[in-house]
Amino acid sequence: MASRALSELEGCVLGHLRKHGPSTAYSVRQSFLRSPSSHWSGSAGAVYPLLVRLEKLGLVESQHAARGRQQAWKYAVTRAGRERFRAWLEPPFAPDVVSIPPDPLRTRVHFLSALPAARRDAFFNEAIGQLRRHLAALAGSDAPDEDDRRAHEGGMIATRARIAWLEKLRRRTARAARR
Repeated sequence: MASRALSELEGCVLGHLRKHGPSTAYSVRQSFLRSPSSHWSGSAGAVYPLLVRLEKLGLVESQHAARGRQQAWKYAVTRAGRERFRAWLEPPFAPDVVSIPPDPLRTRVHFLSALPAARRDAFFNEAIGQLRRHLAALAGSDAPDEDDRRAHEGGMIATRARIAWLEKLRRRTARAARR
C-alpha cells in the first residue's frame, strides 16, 4: 500500500529535524514561532501530537532527554523519515504546492466594494503600511544559512509584490471614485 503524501507541517518538521539534528518538541515549536510567516503553527497542540504521529509512522524516533527536573524527548529523523522528507521536497509537486496560496488580504479585497470609498482608502493605507513594516523587519533580520536566505528572499519578494499590487489597486480605486 502506498503511503500518503506528507502534509506541509509534517514535511517542515522532518526538515527541521534533518537540518538541526535531534530536537525536542519545544525547540521545533520555537523555530516555528520565530518564523516571519504566521502560517506555521508553533502551538503545542500542533507540534507535540504531530511528533507522536510521525514516530508511530516510523519517520522519527525519540530518545529520553531529561532537562533538569523536566522530562523531555528528543526526536530524530529515521532513514524512512529522510526518504519521505526527500519525496515531499522534490518534484512532482501536488497542485496545492504550486497554486495561488491563501492570502487573507486578497480575500478582503474581493469584498472591498462593501466599504464606502473613504474606508477603502483607509484599508489600502493600513494594509500597505503594515506590509512595509513587515518588509522592513524582514530586511533587518539575519538568515543563518543559505536555505534560510533563499526562503527569506522569497518572502521579501512576495511582500514587495503584495505592496505593488495594493498600490496599483489603490490608484485604480481612487481614479474610479473621482469619476
